[in-house]
Amino acid sequence: MKSIGTTNYRAAFIDAMKRRDAVNIEDAALGQTPDGFVLPTAAEAAFKAKQEQYNIFRSLATVQFINADNKLKTLLPAGDAAFVAEGAAIPEATVGLTSWTIDPHKIAQIIKVTNETLRDSGFDLESALAADFGRAFGKVEEDGVINGGGVSEPYGLLHASQGAETGATSAAAGTISADDIRSLYFSLGREYRRNAVWLMSDTTALLLRTLKDTSGAYLWNGADNTLLGKPVYTSPYMPDTASGEKPVLFGDLTYYRLVQRGAATIQPLHERYAESGITGYLGTEFIDGKLVKREAVKALVVA
Repeated sequence: MKSIGTTNYRAAFIDAMKRRDAVNIEDAALGQTPDGFVLPTAAEAAFKAKQEQYNIFRSLATVQFINADNKLKTLLPAGDAAFVAEGAAIPEATVGLTSWTIDPHKIAQIIKVTNETLRDSGFDLESALAADFGRAFGKVEEDGVINGGGVSEPYGLLHASQGAETGATSAAAGTISADDIRSLYFSLGREYRRNAVWLMSDTTALLLRTLKDTSGAYLWNGADNTLLGKPVYTSPYMPDTASGEKPVLFGDLTYYRLVQRGAATIQPLHERYAESGITGYLGTEFIDGKLVKREAVKALVVA
């Protein structure tokens, strides 16, 4: 992503945010886009850290950055190598090419700061904007990766036709058993189990912590927070165990592509709230996302 690390740009960025008369137009232009100003490098790092804190898929999915609208192409090879006798035929893997047009779905928010606060020399506006926008955007991203419908937002993991495949259905209505979890585990192909993780809500996690096998041992290992030996992650955007919901996902989330077009930007709105003694800041970023191999993630459906 584009970020500007020069001292001159950082000074020009802060001046532009605070509407100072001494804004160096040439320095400010280094990071100016039609949507606003990119964050200076240090603030960009703080923004990204907050995004990762509030969007678990920034570390679990495959994150890619592009600078223009285009198609994302991914090779999905299939087939196995083999021992080959001298002169024998060599097995050839088939290669499937999946692609989709990147739609830059916009995430935006306006943050308002009083002009009295801006005049306070002890207030670090740059860091505050980076943290607030990083937190807000991270939450929206995580929700979109899970529940996105593909229109004005990414395709989420729970999408009926573009998300995770159904791996198992609970035996009883409105609840989950230990056998249901085992069924979901083994519904996932062995090649995907190597890097697989569990994803669920806190409410579902609390339920699964009580499940035991036939010998009375808990399925959930509290010492390392694993279920059947695989790490567990929770999200407030996963559904609970109501009938018809998909409260548990299990799979290799690196097959989800989270694509960001360009860098996040901030546009100062000096006039919009002027009569109230407030300055607004419009933050914007563009992302898309999709599970490129549906069989890599399986869902448990509650009966």
